Amino acid sequence: MKGIAIGVFLAIVGVILWLTTKGVETPLVSLHKAGLVLAIVGAAEALFALLGRAKKPNK
Repeated sequence: MKGIAIGVFLAIVGVILWLTTKGVETPLVSLHKAGLVLAIVGAAEALFALLGRAKKPNK
């Protein structure tokens, strides 16, 4: 359950960054692109946590 929550949180923060920082210029990394990557990684983590939870036998 913890992995799902972390993945959803990362995805939400990533989408917020992606949508709100299009015009922000930073010297090292574009916050717009970092938000997109964070959203994708968060969604993937939540998906893998869900798949892992579905494969575990219930005791």
